[in-house]
Amino acid sequence: MRKLILILAFLVAKNLFCNPVIPPPVISEFFLNGGNWQIEVFFDGEMGQYLYTFESFDELRLVSNTDTAYFQTGLPFQWDSLMVLDQNSLTSTFNIDPLDDFIHFEVYQGNDWGIVGDGIRYGDTFNVFGFTICTPPGPYESIGYQRFLHMEGYYFYVQHKQSPPSIGEDAFEMDSRSSFSGYVFDQHGNPVQNVLFHYCPTNFCLGWTIPEYTCFESDEFGYFEAEGLFCKWHWFRLIKDDYLFLMDTIFFEPDSAYYKEYTLNSVSVSDNDIAKEISIQLAPNPFKHKTSFRISIPDYYRWNEAEINIRNMNGQLVDVIHIPNAVWSGDNFSIDWYPARAATTVYPGLYLYTLEVDGKYVSSDKMIITD
Repeated sequence: MRKLILILAFLVAKNLFCNPVIPPPVISEFFLNGGNWQIEVFFDGEMGQYLYTFESFDELRLVSNTDTAYFQTGLPFQWDSLMVLDQNSLTSTFNIDPLDDFIHFEVYQGNDWGIVGDGIRYGDTFNVFGFTICTPPGPYESIGYQRFLHMEGYYFYVQHKQSPPSIGEDAFEMDSRSSFSGYVFDQHGNPVQNVLFHYCPTNFCLGWTIPEYTCFESDEFGYFEAEGLFCKWHWFRLIKDDYLFLMDTIFFEPDSAYYKEYTLNSVSVSDNDIAKEISIQLAPNPFKHKTSFRISIPDYYRWNEAEINIRNMNGQLVDVIHIPNAVWSGDNFSIDWYPARAATTVYPGLYLYTLEVDGKYVSSDKMIITD
């Protein structure tokens, strides 16, 4: 089995749990270019002493879902510099599926090949909780990573689309944005004011990141409008007076304007009420092989099933833990989780876990998996 050849480094001991050093991607941008592909790569020299064991392209290979290729001997390699690779950088033809692929670097260490950094993923497979990172790139679109600075002092990286491509320019800076507007009505067709469109984890929203994720809401006419949305999947939660009424998922293509109308019915659930009654804690955190979720749901709260969704920083679902009520008794219970047993391969890094009870959002927080 492939294993990730990375070591997750941390800052000084007092900041160990607050400010994890998240490995940056190696591929900063990918442009299919009608088959004449280009890949922009950036090897962070400051992180290299912690993360990487190689010093040249001779020790690496490029891998897709259907092909593997090796680099030309002596291909120039530089730390802290943008490098643009293409077919001429390889010793053989490298096949890339324009509709569904995972493109990444691997390095050989010991007796196995391991993935280096996050690769570029795209495809058409979609459902509301398990979606691929980007839709397939269009004729003049690239896919790359946007770097965010969190106010707690760490960087994280999220995959976005870009048009036109910016291959060879600033690493981890994606300029393309989209706009979203529409109306919110109740079941009688009346406009609904102050409906909050919440589309990011709580500790990433409302000015907690640079560049900024900014939630928005409807006005007195039920109208909403948002500019500068990142070109990626967004999972919207429509909330009014602390009640969750609706969830929706949309992919925003680069430089596009989207319009949609929503109708809210009278069935809702109070986010605040649920959060006060139900809690979830994770320990240890950070962890390597195993951790435990400790959940408290009062006996008087009538529920059928809970689940914990675990996603990486790109929003991709990596595992779901189903918790049927019939299995448990009492207010408190604990569930062990092993990254090695997850539905998809889990690498060291920062993840988000979300607790839902009978389909209703309760809370979310971050976890750190070390190597």
